[in-house]
Amino acid sequence: MIETLLSIGFVILFSVLAWAMNADSESMIWGGVGLVGIGFAYGIPVAIVYHWMLYRSLLRAKRLPHRWWISPTAYHGLVPRADRRSVFVWGAIGGSGFLVIVLGILVTGVGLWQMLVV
Repeated sequence: MIETLLSIGFVILFSVLAWAMNADSESMIWGGVGLVGIGFAYGIPVAIVYHWMLYRSLLRAKRLPHRWWISPTAYHGLVPRADRRSVFVWGAIGGSGFLVIVLGILVTGVGLWQMLVV
């Protein structure tokens, strides 16, 4: 499963890079803004589900620390083995949303730089 997700991620990354090599600056700016929007559109709901699943798992195991939401990844070791897959899959999908946002910011930045230089 993780190999499939990595493969899809690399295909998307290389597709965006190939598009960016031939795109004009305005297209890159709008494409980057679109990527940021897509990353936020699925990243925020997935992050909410991840936090909810982590909360439920730690609460059921009676291992819920005070202020756990400040640094939730610090408590991944407390998640019971039976719940790890269901909790961490949501965390990984949310992390991919963050990567899409960063990629969108980079594409937008290159488009703005291209507009100023050329």
